[in-house]
Amino acid sequence: MSGIAAARLADAAGDLCIEAGVGGLTMRALADRVGVTPPAVVYHFRNRDRILLAALGALQRRIAVAYDAIGVALSSAGDGGFGAEAVFSAALVDVLARTGRAFAASDEIARTLAISEESAGADAVFRLMSGEAQAFWAGLPCDGNVLDAEARMLCGVVAAGVVPFAMLDGVAVRRNAQIIQLMSRLVRRLTGQCVDLMGDWTPLALLEDEQRPDGKQQIVEATIRLSGRLGIAGLTHRNIAAEAGLSAAATTYFYPTKEDIVRDAARAVQVRAVNDVLVGDVPPPQFLSRIILDENCDERNDIAALTAFMNAATHFGEFDYLAETFRNLRGLAAVSWLHARGYVEVDRLDGIIWSAATTILTQRALRMPRAARAEYLDTTSDVWLRRIFDRNRAVQI
Repeated sequence: MSGIAAARLADAAGDLCIEAGVGGLTMRALADRVGVTPPAVVYHFRNRDRILLAALGALQRRIAVAYDAIGVALSSAGDGGFGAEAVFSAALVDVLARTGRAFAASDEIARTLAISEESAGADAVFRLMSGEAQAFWAGLPCDGNVLDAEARMLCGVVAAGVVPFAMLDGVAVRRNAQIIQLMSRLVRRLTGQCVDLMGDWTPLALLEDEQRPDGKQQIVEATIRLSGRLGIAGLTHRNIAAEAGLSAAATTYFYPTKEDIVRDAARAVQVRAVNDVLVGDVPPPQFLSRIILDENCDERNDIAALTAFMNAATHFGEFDYLAETFRNLRGLAAVSWLHARGYVEVDRLDGIIWSAATTILTQRALRMPRAARAEYLDTTSDVWLRRIFDRNRAVQI
């Protein structure tokens, strides 16, 4: 097979990850998609991890092509007098339409490869994607008299951070309307204008979790912990059993298939996510690093697990209820944190803005040496927080 044929395999692997998640990418499925034999796939990529890395590279190139096309289209309008909120909203809507699911698939692949022999390669691709995104958002043509360079950078950060949240809503017109709301609010915040606060969109009620026997609960807890490290696709009966300290026979006794385990763990994640927002302790107001990082300066497992299940919710219809839960919760925890910092004149739109910003901030921090992560998170988040919200701060902490 030629290099062109290998590129076709990589593109097809990316398509399979978008359509069915990383779990849907097998040697047989890829061979059938391209019309070759499984040995031909093995010849080029040797093992599944190398196929996943090739798929990640294909998705990176696909997203980069979309960035170029969108940038050219906006630039070709010349000096159209487009305001920042219009340009960033239009670009984000187009990014989601062209490559929205590719972002979720990319994150899932990277998590799956994080503990594999291809982890360094996956990290390099992710760094490239991050740099390309930063350059894309910073280079969008809009009225430079309204936003300074820092404000334009923050618009790009928030737009990039909104992508995984927006993909939870499969109704494009509703999703696009919210994007316009968000970017309009952000520009008003950055330019010191007054805003009309909005009430909560959907009332939330406490949820009750299932009472599980000890062994079953151990399996659920192990699944949630592992999902944050490996992604949903990286879960197996064997590694779940090892994490839970049980035999593989015990896991199959309670859950005949891996899918049964994941569904039960997803219900537990849903309950905890809702109840933590409604009655959980308010996070410490001073330092973002205490919310994001564990004692080893890695991403806290509960946050990583939420991201893994959020990615799954964008792929699989059986998790529609989970996608709805995450949509309804998004921004509420951030509002509580903003209140604790003294920013009381904020609402859920502001919470989503801050949550999106910290999504990108966290991604950048986790690609730094561990010793530098906490200081970067705390220092940078404080700068960003003041730039966006200080004009609306009611209390000095």
